[in-house]
Formats: sequence, C-alpha cells, structure tokens
Amino acid sequence: MSAKPRIMDRVSYVSSTANNEKDKELETGYIGAVTPTVEGGALRGGGAPHLLSKQTLGLLAQYAAVGMVYGSLPSLIYPFLTNYLNMEGTATTSATALLSIPWSLKVFIGMLSDNFPIFGYRRRPFMVFGWTMCSICLFVMAFMPMPKPYFIKPEYRDLDVSELIDGVTVREDSPDKGAKYIILMMLASLGYVIADVASDAVVVEYAQREPEEIRGRTQTAIYTVRTLFSTVAAATMAFGLNGKDYGGDWDRTMSFSNYMLVLAIFCIPVIFMTWMFVHEEKVAKPNFKQYISTLWEAIQSRAFYQVIAFNFFFNLFSNQGYIASNPIQNYWAKATNLNYNISNVIGNLVFAAMLAVTGKVGLAWNWRWMVGTTAVIMVAIDAIFTMITVWDVFRNQWFWLGGPIVEQVPYGVQFIISTYVVVELAGYGNEGACYGLLTTVSNLSQPFANTITKNIDGGFDVSNKDIISDTDHVRSQVTITIWIAYACKLFALVFLVLLPSQKKAVQELKLNGGSNKHIGAFTVFYCIFALVWSIMTNLLGIFESTKCLSIVGGCP
Repeated sequence: MSAKPRIMDRVSYVSSTANNEKDKELETGYIGAVTPTVEGGALRGGGAPHLLSKQTLGLLAQYAAVGMVYGSLPSLIYPFLTNYLNMEGTATTSATALLSIPWSLKVFIGMLSDNFPIFGYRRRPFMVFGWTMCSICLFVMAFMPMPKPYFIKPEYRDLDVSELIDGVTVREDSPDKGAKYIILMMLASLGYVIADVASDAVVVEYAQREPEEIRGRTQTAIYTVRTLFSTVAAATMAFGLNGKDYGGDWDRTMSFSNYMLVLAIFCIPVIFMTWMFVHEEKVAKPNFKQYISTLWEAIQSRAFYQVIAFNFFFNLFSNQGYIASNPIQNYWAKATNLNYNISNVIGNLVFAAMLAVTGKVGLAWNWRWMVGTTAVIMVAIDAIFTMITVWDVFRNQWFWLGGPIVEQVPYGVQFIISTYVVVELAGYGNEGACYGLLTTVSNLSQPFANTITKNIDGGFDVSNKDIISDTDHVRSQVTITIWIAYACKLFALVFLVLLPSQKKAVQELKLNGGSNKHIGAFTVFYCIFALVWSIMTNLLGIFESTKCLSIVGGCP
C-alpha cells in the first residue's frame, strides 16, 4: 500500500502434524517446514470463510468504523483548515501528511500485536484500545472552545487582497489556531489505525484460507464496506458543514465541534462489538527474538525487498502533488463544502463499485498492465480538468470536482490490485507485522512525497494571496508546479518492473528469488529515513515559529 522470504515459506502454511507437535510449535512461536495440505491453492487450512458469518460481520464492523473516521478527518481539512481558518497550502499539505503518518507506523503496531498478546489475545485488545484512544481524542475536540473564523464576515471572502485588514475584515491569528486540532486529529488517526492493523491481521488469516481462484474476496469485501461508510461520512459533512464560514451556502450549520461529537459517539459501540463478535483463539506469547530474526530474514528476501521497493518508489512519485490544490478549489473553482462532499459521496460510490467489479472479474488480471494503464489514465483525466480551470477557460465547481470522480474508476482498480500481493507474501504467526510492513511502505510514501512537494513548490508564487490575485504570472507559476507533479507521476511507471504480474509470479519469486542482506539493510534504512523525515518536517510545517524554515518549504 514487505516482509518474508525463505523463512516465510516455512511459516506460510498450517502444519498437518500431530496435535502435540502443534502445541510445541505454538509455544516457540515457530511453525516448522511442511508441505501444504490445503486444496485449491489456498495458503492456509481451515476452509474459505463465509462473508455473512458472525465472526466476519464483526470484522466488517471494524472497517465500517474505520471508513467513517477515515472518511471524515482528512476531508475536514478543506472546510475547517482551508475555509474556516484560512491556513496556507503548505500548512494544509502538512496536515494531510500528518493525518497519514499513523498509517506509516503500521509495521510497528503489527509487531506489538503479533508479539504481545493481552490475556492471551493478539487482536481484540488492540482493537479496543485503538477505538478508545480515537474516541477520547474526538471527545476532546468536541468540547474544546472553537476558534473564530478567519473572515470576520463570510462575504469578506470575495474582497481584494488590499482590503484584507486585520481586525476589520479578517483575523490574522486564526490560521495559527489550527495546529492543536491537527495534532489531535493525528492522534485520533493513530487510534483507529491501531484498530485497523489488528483487523488487517485477521483479514490475512481469512484471505489465506481462500482458494487461489477466489483469493482476494475478503479484501474486496472489507474495502468495499470501508468505502461505503466513508461515503456516509462525506454525505454527513456535505449537509452538516455547509455553513458560509466553512465555504458553504447556508446560514445555519453544524459546527466542527458538533461533528467531532458525532464521530466520537459513533465509535463507542464498536468498542463493545469488537469483544462480542470478533472471534480469536488464545495464543501463547511467541519468542520475540526468533520473531525478529524471522522478520529480518524476510526483509532480506528478494520477494519482500522487491515488493517494498515497488510500493515505496512507485507511490513516492505517483503521490507528488501541488500545494495550490486547496486554494484553487476555494478561490478559483469556488467549490462549496456541500458540493465538495457530494462529489466525495459520488466518488466513493464509484470507487466501491470498481472494487466490487475488480474483485468479481479482475482477480486474474495482469497487475503490471492494469496499474500502469490506470496511472496514465488518471494523469490524462486530471490534466484536462485542471488546466481548463487554472487558465480560466471554464471555471465551475462541478467541472473542477468532476475530475476526481471520474478518476475513481481507474484508481479503484489500481488500489485493490495493489493490495492482493500483500496476502501472497504474509506469513503465519506474524500476520500483523507482514501486512503492516507491506502496507506501511505504501502509506509512508505519501507524507514523504508531501515534504518533497512543499520544497519543490516553495520557490513559486502560489500562496493564498497569490491565488486570490489570479494574474497570468500566478497561473503560469501554478501550471509549472502542476506539470512537475504530472512528470513525477509518469516517471513512477519505471518502477512497474518490480511488481510481480500475478499471484503465481509472487509465489515463484518467494521460492526462487533468493536473498541479499545488504539490500535488506538498505531497505530498512530508506524506510526509517523517510518516516523520521516526514514526521519532523510536517510537524514543523504547522507551527507558527517553524513553518517558514527552508527545510519545511519556506513561506511565500
């Protein structure tokens, strides 16, 4: 969104040996080398899970809650931070990155879940803790005193730059009030990611029980549920946060604090449902030293470091953007929060439909061709809508918002295909760390890409006040930053050679790919560097005293 080699070949299957041998293996945290006895190409015994069973429904409830919160917090950046507080594009880019940072910690959370069972359980306690942490952060934001909006009156949003006077038409200190909310939203995100990681480990167990011809069905189901509830969140924000202070049209509106309260209340039942519905067997505490040794050997295997390299570098370049995106949406396209969220609703429905279609008819598609084709299509679609808006050929909020909706068709295909390789590589007994590592590198690439974007765009005239002035010079500056982003997205296609073409290619790479400890060490190095750099620079980018440092991207 990679960890396991030759060792993983020994731990990828459930042993069919005698019960006393299984008990011994459980105590040591190691499953011995065996020949798979499962049928239909499944990677684990137990039979394919039923999607409507109580246990599976309990798991799907986790992703419903993740969808609700995940569909809300990043989407609040535009109405609350951009419109209400008028934070600069560099700050909102940092906010976007910081909300994605918890997703970059999945491997560490997975290691905790795998190795430190609580009362004998490895998954449910972490789910409960995660949702509790998320709820507390949401409740804190719900009851904090709300800051005043940047524009003293909503109609002042249309004034010329020269008329923006502190204390008369605007409040210059309002953007500085956003940092504490960003930190709390990041901590809330960390909470639901902890629950998500534990849930992912269960998903791996279920998905590996599926025969090869239908393997991917469980993943498709959970991501479809997550997307549908993200759609519910978008619809709620569309009609609930459509006040003029949030960039909407209505005089009356739900406040940001009210919406945080709604999310917090939504999360509370999930805490109890987790313990009642999610099925989990008690396990003995594994041998941590042996676990780390196994994980390290996994990272050294070609199968893992190659897939890690693809996930990181492909997504690093394909996630390059431009910091003027939100200001353009606000000041040039004049997209209201209502229509912005309605477009998210439609986009989520299209995305969910593509997940379902791909899971139904695309399980045997060539991964390289599909990821490459969809990447080119997304750039082409985005370029048409964006350039027409930037150069004022036609400016309409629905025209601007329509591009991302259309892009959900190829993106849905690309996203679900990129997750299938994860199940092919994950092992037995360390599902949390394997799934976490493989998805962490994909998630890590986004905040790291954002830090690069801010540094690239920092030298161009694309501040909020530049966008408001709307001169030909500013349009040219914006255009340059956009085409730099497009060039990066197309360059990402170079790394497709690292992506296996299908499931059998992954299994072949696992068996015959070999290993290299030097490449494994380099893989660990660049992942840790990207994580530390992303956290540091994006945190610095949201505080008044450090946001203008050159390392962050500077100030306009």
